[in-house]
Amino acid sequence: MQVETFGGGTWITNLSLMTGLSATDFGWRSPYLTITLQDKVAGALPEVLARCGYRTVVMTPMDFSFVNEGPFLKSIGFETVLDIKDIAAPFYHLRDNFYYQAAEAFIARHHREDGRPLFLEIQTMFPHSPYEGRMEPGLKVEGEPFSGDFQANEYLRRMAVARGDFQDFLDKRQADAGERGAVVLEFGDHQSSATKPFVEAIAGDDALATPGSLAYRTFYTLTTFNHPLRHPMPDLAPLDIGFLSASLLDAAGLPMSPVMADLVRLRDHCGGRFHGCQDRAEVDAHLRRRVDSGLLHL
Repeated sequence: MQVETFGGGTWITNLSLMTGLSATDFGWRSPYLTITLQDKVAGALPEVLARCGYRTVVMTPMDFSFVNEGPFLKSIGFETVLDIKDIAAPFYHLRDNFYYQAAEAFIARHHREDGRPLFLEIQTMFPHSPYEGRMEPGLKVEGEPFSGDFQANEYLRRMAVARGDFQDFLDKRQADAGERGAVVLEFGDHQSSATKPFVEAIAGDDALATPGSLAYRTFYTLTTFNHPLRHPMPDLAPLDIGFLSASLLDAAGLPMSPVMADLVRLRDHCGGRFHGCQDRAEVDAHLRRRVDSGLLHL
């Protein structure tokens, strides 16, 4: 998968995921889109699901006001934003199992109190920078050290811990899938700053200045429990983040909308590229339709 930020800027990736827009299209303004696009995007992923009866919730390790992401997410269809205070986090940078445990507690309450299907986004933090210190120093990972570079080793150690925590979360989702089943999409919001020397060694010193470079390559996984996919996710490498939500709905047989269906069509036409599509006129035509329909105000 290809994203549009490096070393930080989760909110940039999240905006593209939820809205089906390319942040790179906005140039230098991309870090500010959660401010400038508040109340200006309709038909985003959470709104589509909310209109189909889903309860839409996002859990973030940051404060509601951080980069205006809370108000922005509310404006695109999230009914509830659970921030650092709501999940009683003592700090924003904790081991991922803290966030998953908070999510499990919320899911249990939801099942008791609300009969709607649930769309829940969970943002986690453990593998994030800085790497000058060893987080959770008592946690030993098999195979350490992974690198002679302290920061690279710390990043890889945290990733190994995070993978185990995510697998524990998947195991609990499988056990609690119920008749409706569960669909779990995991995505990498950006590469770590610790990978910069390795990226530049492979892709050159100008890697960060090239939107399609290895510096912006991450990953996604899709796991389903008691909910067979209608068809596999697209065999496109890499898939731009702006197409991921539409691809998820399409593959999982979840509710679609005309905008999401057109994003799937555009994805296939452009070979998975959004900002870098060779047929830029077709991308602009898609955006024009959204503007003319009153779904996008630029």
